[in-house]
Amino acid sequence: MIMEGDQNAKRGGVIAKVYLEVLAEYLPTILEHNSIFMQDNAPIYKANKVTEWFQEMGIDVMAWPPYSPDLNPIENLWKMLKAEIDRVYPELKGMGNSNAVMDFMIRCAQEAWEALGPELLNKLAEGMQKRVNAVKAANGWYTKY
Repeated sequence: MIMEGDQNAKRGGVIAKVYLEVLAEYLPTILEHNSIFMQDNAPIYKANKVTEWFQEMGIDVMAWPPYSPDLNPIENLWKMLKAEIDRVYPELKGMGNSNAVMDFMIRCAQEAWEALGPELLNKLAEGMQKRVNAVKAANGWYTKY
């Protein structure tokens, strides 16, 4: 699913309302009992209505250190996704910023996402305990991740 940005939002980004709609639609179908949901400290994730929704749903959210990009495997995933897009669609660089280019870029990202496969997502998720332990040992500072 692609979360649409709000043209009235700061920098046209995704707003908490849209994020909440996605959570409400998908999270209950995939979250296992007694799971802990992980998200970083992005402002839309910390919005009152999002926090209240998690509480109402009884979903535990992992406490996140304020400056710990090392903890989030999505950073590794973004790097791999960008590398796959660059590998398969090198022509994207320098194509400009028109609506047609944006539509093409979305299709490229979707194809690259599919090419990465669920095994990679599982591997990143399984490595979370190591990441958490490393960040704890570093008192929230940088780690090798």
